[in-house]
Amino acid sequence: MKSKYTYFVFCFVLSILLPGCKTNKNTFIHRGYHNLTARYNGYYYATESIKEGEYKIITSYKYDYDRLLPIFLVPNNETVKATFPEFDKAIKKSSNTIQRHTIKDKKKNVEITSAGRWIDNNWNVIGISHFYKREFFSGIEAFEYVIRSYKSRDKYKALIWLARSYNEIGAPSQAEPIISLLKEDKKISKYAKKELPAVQADYYLKRGMYKEAETALLSAIKGGESKGTKSRYKLVSALKSKPSKKTRARYSFILAQMYEEKKENKKAIQYYKKVIDLKPEYDLVFHAKMKQARLMDIKTGNIARLKRELLKMTRDVKNAEYLDVIYYTLGEIYEKENNETQAFASYRLSVKNSTQNPKQKALSYLKLGELSFEQANYTAAGGYYDSTMITLPKDYKDYKLISKRKETLETLIGYIRTIQREDSLQRIAKMTESERTRFIEKMIKKLEKEEDRKKEEAEALQLQNANPSNVPASIPNNGLPNMGNGTKGDWYFYNQTTLSFGVNDFIKKWGNRKLEDNWRRSQKALTFENQNPANQDSEDTLKKITKGNKTIIPSDKKTVEYYLADLPLSDSLMRKSDKTITDAYYNLASTYKDELNNNKKAIATFEELNNRYTDHKYKLSVYFQLYRIFTDIKNKSQSDFYKNKILNEYPNSEYAQIIKNPKYISDKNAQKDEVELYYTDTYKQYSANNYSSAYNMCSESEIKFGKNDFAPKFAFIKAMCIGKLKGADSLESALKRVQIFYPKDPVTSQAQDILEVLYNMKHPSEANAGSINQTDTFSLDLSAQHFVIAVCPDDAAIANVFKSSLADYNNNFYSNDNLNITSSLFGNADHITIVKPFKNAEEALEYIENLSKDTTVFAGRVKFEMFTIMAISADNLPRLYRKKQVSYYKPFFDDHYKKK
Repeated sequence: MKSKYTYFVFCFVLSILLPGCKTNKNTFIHRGYHNLTARYNGYYYATESIKEGEYKIITSYKYDYDRLLPIFLVPNNETVKATFPEFDKAIKKSSNTIQRHTIKDKKKNVEITSAGRWIDNNWNVIGISHFYKREFFSGIEAFEYVIRSYKSRDKYKALIWLARSYNEIGAPSQAEPIISLLKEDKKISKYAKKELPAVQADYYLKRGMYKEAETALLSAIKGGESKGTKSRYKLVSALKSKPSKKTRARYSFILAQMYEEKKENKKAIQYYKKVIDLKPEYDLVFHAKMKQARLMDIKTGNIARLKRELLKMTRDVKNAEYLDVIYYTLGEIYEKENNETQAFASYRLSVKNSTQNPKQKALSYLKLGELSFEQANYTAAGGYYDSTMITLPKDYKDYKLISKRKETLETLIGYIRTIQREDSLQRIAKMTESERTRFIEKMIKKLEKEEDRKKEEAEALQLQNANPSNVPASIPNNGLPNMGNGTKGDWYFYNQTTLSFGVNDFIKKWGNRKLEDNWRRSQKALTFENQNPANQDSEDTLKKITKGNKTIIPSDKKTVEYYLADLPLSDSLMRKSDKTITDAYYNLASTYKDELNNNKKAIATFEELNNRYTDHKYKLSVYFQLYRIFTDIKNKSQSDFYKNKILNEYPNSEYAQIIKNPKYISDKNAQKDEVELYYTDTYKQYSANNYSSAYNMCSESEIKFGKNDFAPKFAFIKAMCIGKLKGADSLESALKRVQIFYPKDPVTSQAQDILEVLYNMKHPSEANAGSINQTDTFSLDLSAQHFVIAVCPDDAAIANVFKSSLADYNNNFYSNDNLNITSSLFGNADHITIVKPFKNAEEALEYIENLSKDTTVFAGRVKFEMFTIMAISADNLPRLYRKKQVSYYKPFFDDHYKKK
């Protein structure tokens, strides 16, 4: 000890006498000077900067308690810049030290590594600083240089940090040999011996080897403590080798989480208790208590006492920011007790008190959604799942499953609302004219009152914002603090500084949301006003109503005519409304059965459809679905009832064949494969210009396979062969037969294209003059008002979801443009959705371009390829409706719009 003190004094004197000592002399005096300054002027202050940076990281680190806590606290990409000053300062200090105090060979100008005792320490400081800055590869270079160049015991520290670096960059396989080397080295330093178990645990967790990680963590907590240690010196040494209490608390929490994952609840509770006993920061203690509470066995534990303690915690001021977690924990306890009423109440309180933790709010909404779902309250569940998805992180473990259920519920709720809406419209339509008028007028008065109320509120708020220092006379003070001069005692809504903070906080959490009903929800049900009747005659598409000689376009929501435009007042519109209801009922029942596995609801919905409409297009399918459900739930009497209905009423149907022959489907699939191979051979014959052979094969297919999925394709090839063998007139007749027999198949549009070419060939003068060509039956005015139309197959499951998603898309990106959405049947097999109005063609085309790139509208079952999306002027839309076919307008659109 005395010699060390003497050496220090000697070196201190040298530092005063030799302030500019050279680095190319390797003498006792020079070594003493450079080692002293490298240690106390460089390494010491650099290490202090690292400690400051580490303290910043520890105090600002936010744990995600729904995941395993990290073994080591390392800043992420978002928080790393906060500690740049401390680590940059450490790098600069150590770099200057290395540059000024590295003793080099005078002749070779290379470092004499044995001369400087603190240069390797400074290299380690540089590596550690780069590590914390997430500049891992720069850190790895520094650590490898120390290991390669120096023989001191500091290389063990470099090895520890090198292994940590490889773990952190996701390359644990490269850390493995380093860990093995350290384990086998008997001369390992005390620092490395202390840190190695934690590095091992981190390595095992990165590899998913949880059993080995558990053992390593236990060793890390003990910190190399040996059994049977009794001497005072060894005891003090063992205590020094242990990690800090805060670190041991974190390791214990991780162990508890691992035991909880394995359902070893007793061990998990034991280690959560250890966390509490170690008294780390309150956040960790609090969550350890919550985890303990959730794991307690309601059969053996004192649950009543636990609930009292949790309720007591809600009254403690230091738990103000944790109220959402406490109520969430209470909710889980009530769930275990099967007390769903209290569980609901607790989860709602959790949502209400969740102001600083968006993820916890999402989890509380999720619980409410799950409980509602289990109770088959799907409408409420849909709302809760929608709220969940707003703030649930995308990296949450079950995010995809939750998102899928949310989409299913949205679809289901859409069907329910379609039925409710059409029922309401039909009910109003069936009133007498006077009753209907009175009903709508009452609704308009209610709307006017609501608008007046909102207008008054907006004017009052505008007045307050314009004069924040003056309280309106109509608003009494009621003893509130002084509101006069924007002082600290101002009421919140009269203090512009505080108000702006609130607005910014709202935007951070919810984004820029339009002020409207249900603003919190990402998907809104389409309201009564923006719905269109199931279909309209061509000139009625723009909601035109003729009264006497006057034509009214009811765009004003305060007119009776506006609402009359939506009502199915004619027999044809009533039939189409019934069809919409029928489709919704069938899709609703199918969703209950296939997506939600709720046979009880499916049976009730299918039977309600049959009871309400004795004759509908889904009748046979409903019988078969009910037959299958009752078979699955082993209700033989009902199963036989629907089985006999199918066999007696539809004896030649495919469903009857399936019932009679359980192997029918597999046999049919085998036949389909045979038909497909035969069609491929036929097409090859046609492609090889063997038209007679291809024609004969098409004719033979009708006899050999009868009705099959490839029949339209065979018919089309047969027609083309006729044209090749017999000429244009025969081709025209054959193609028209294809359109008659297969109106809904894609080959019909191909036939139509060829027929148009044939017509233009026969009437060249008319084609040139443009009097017959369908592209010129439309007028071109790019500056006129335009609409965007989207045509898709008439499938309610696609059209309704698309319309709902489109409404949400417009709210998000075109909220100030006052766009309206209408939809209806289009021809026999299509559905048209109209977005309007746009000032000119350019705006409409820009809207189409943006929409086509949106992945939220075209997602799931709604595919972009299913839609034909075009811009059309207001004058051309009625002409398109008269044609009822997209193919009549598309060539005009392609010629005049796509090039613009």
